Amino acid sequence: MTSDQTEGETEKPEGWPQCDDEEQVRVLLVGTYHMDNPGLDEVNVDADDVLSERRQAEIRDLVDRLAGWNPDRIGLERPYDRNDELNDRYEEYRSGERAYDREETFPSPHPWRTESTTECRSEVVQVGFRLADRLEHDRVAAVDEHPDRARYEPDPFEDREIDSTRNTAVTLADPEVVEREGNERLASSTIPEYVAWMNRERNLRTNHDLMFDRGIRAADEGFGSPIALAGWYDRNIRMVHHLWRTMGPDDSRLLVLVGSGHVRVLRHLLTEAPMFCPVSPLPFLPEAN
Repeated sequence: MTSDQTEGETEKPEGWPQCDDEEQVRVLLVGTYHMDNPGLDEVNVDADDVLSERRQAEIRDLVDRLAGWNPDRIGLERPYDRNDELNDRYEEYRSGERAYDREETFPSPHPWRTESTTECRSEVVQVGFRLADRLEHDRVAAVDEHPDRARYEPDPFEDREIDSTRNTAVTLADPEVVEREGNERLASSTIPEYVAWMNRERNLRTNHDLMFDRGIRAADEGFGSPIALAGWYDRNIRMVHHLWRTMGPDDSRLLVLVGSGHVRVLRHLLTEAPMFCPVSPLPFLPEAN
């Protein structure tokens, strides 16, 4: 990789803006899968154990690639109001008290889960912490927030009738097919290859295509669909806001590690925010087959 390519702008992938304003903060958006199988999404990949020797080597390779961009700060998909708790955990890894390749027991950040040995397998720890550690960062940044769901009910994605009386001749991905393809792809790929595949433009569209198709076409008149879609944007707008709040005054390059379903909306929001310019991770990843 040349020094020009470390800017992430020499080979601008499809759908990404050209970052020409030197005053804008570059944000490398890395979409990933949830490595600890939390089952948070409509389409959930069946992740094998990332603590295996093979997957640990692949994660180290991914971290090496991302470290080449040399971000000033790492933003992670964990609640902003638990930033200190997240950094206490990060310090345990950074100090060597905990090991990345060892099963560790500590509470899950997801209140609906009781497992105590899953978070050590999460992308937050395995990629986010490890990358920050590699770059000798003192802290990481928790940038997520879940708005009060009561503000965005009813949820149109739970057994809602769909209005098909108008022109809807659009081919959409079948979620079951997408899930099966993701599982097969992960099983036959290295983690850097799989992350590259996830960040292709076609795959980034899938989440929003499904959300907007069902959300906009919900048949009832209770405005549940637009409200729920607004909840999705609310969450992601808050993520951009928290990214700004956690920046240091001299930060010019940020890396945000999120579930790949967030990349498309965050890219749009970061493009609209004049202080930011989003950057694709594809130039730093192997070419996906």
